[in-house]
Amino acid sequence: MVKRAIRPEIPNRWKRFVSRYADDLAYWYQPKGLAVSVEAVHDRLVPLVDLEGSKAWRECQADYVRRLNDLKISAAKGPALARMLKQVMGSLGLAWVDPEDLVEITPVGRAFLEANGQERAGILALQSRRYQFWNPAVGSNAQRTIRLHPVPFLVRLLQSLDGGISNTEYALFVAKAKAIEDVDHVLDHIEAFRELDDEVRSEVIQRLDAYQIGGAKRGSILNTIRLNRSYAMRMWELSGLFDEDYNLGIRLRSGVIRGEVRAWLEDYATNGTYIDFASEKAFFAWMGNPDAKPDRKTALEIYTERGDVDAATSTKRGLGASTAEIKRFRRMMLSEKVLEDTIEANFDAFAKSLGRSLKFVGRQYDTTVGPIDILAKDRNSGGYVVIELKKGRAADRVFGQLSRYMGWVRKNLAGSAQVSGMIVGTDIDAKLRAARDAHDTEVEFVVYSSRMSFHADETA
Repeated sequence: MVKRAIRPEIPNRWKRFVSRYADDLAYWYQPKGLAVSVEAVHDRLVPLVDLEGSKAWRECQADYVRRLNDLKISAAKGPALARMLKQVMGSLGLAWVDPEDLVEITPVGRAFLEANGQERAGILALQSRRYQFWNPAVGSNAQRTIRLHPVPFLVRLLQSLDGGISNTEYALFVAKAKAIEDVDHVLDHIEAFRELDDEVRSEVIQRLDAYQIGGAKRGSILNTIRLNRSYAMRMWELSGLFDEDYNLGIRLRSGVIRGEVRAWLEDYATNGTYIDFASEKAFFAWMGNPDAKPDRKTALEIYTERGDVDAATSTKRGLGASTAEIKRFRRMMLSEKVLEDTIEANFDAFAKSLGRSLKFVGRQYDTTVGPIDILAKDRNSGGYVVIELKKGRAADRVFGQLSRYMGWVRKNLAGSAQVSGMIVGTDIDAKLRAARDAHDTEVEFVVYSSRMSFHADETA
């Protein structure tokens, strides 16, 4: 008679851990395709430049793969390679590659192409450091509960640990963290796990592996995280802050926390925040902008721009605004939202009050440089009109935003048609006029009153 091995009993804490872990499908999912070097990214981005603005990505995938073959970069023939590289370019914010849209190289992508080898590594390092979970480029709804930037999280955790994080510890604890505040919770679990006997640790892992994901071929959620680990690790390694070994796990690179890196970490600790993006294009507009930061000021601008009153108010409060300031800010945002609603609902009357024949195209119109408040088209000339609400923003900010949107429309929509701008606000100050007059750009100012009447600014 064969005796059955007696499996060790595990403490109640770890029984609860196994149950919670198995029921929660969210983890630091990273799309396949990022196990590449800086040089490999560069060589695969170059052929995309010639395809920019030519036709929708769906129609030019075969051309892209053919160019990679001609350049001896790849011998693959099918669309799988194109789909994989789409994830690379999109996750790093280098190029907007969407099946229905034109290929578009971002400002970050152009800077990367123009840089030398060392500078390229620095650009990808910054992109890795500000990358966040969840973001709309990750299609799985299970990941939506995660709201953090992985690289700052890993740095904080590793600074508090002796040695590094093993692959098992990464899969069990790190990749399941939900917020930057979870660092202490994860640290506590790792230290407690290390104190367990080897047999008990093995039993915890065996129990987790026994929980199979329903309808999935990949087995347990633990195994799913293991399979994704190499792609995620490659992304974090691009930050230049970690050393990773398949057997040993991940460690903080020796002597790396100094100078610019230390300043970046201190700034993130004070001002950093997760940003809730409304769409994939909104996230991409942020990732593709080399000046955009994962901080409260940037979050406030994004929420204000899209008219999210509650998110903007909460962020304003986090920036230290007084109760009176928050009340004024909230009133301003609500009035701007009413204004935008009114313009959309009565667009023909709005255009007629200005003596224009305009056709409404879209509101919060998604672009890879941010959402346009209102996009319209001139019925007579066929030209586009980009309409921005002032929203209490500084003159240089609102005019700079309008200029970026107009540039995007010229490049991606207008063809040979004219593109003009319009700024609508309760007042048009001298700074805004000066910003307009300093550029060779056709921008009309429109003043609205509290009764929602409109008239062109006669002093323009």
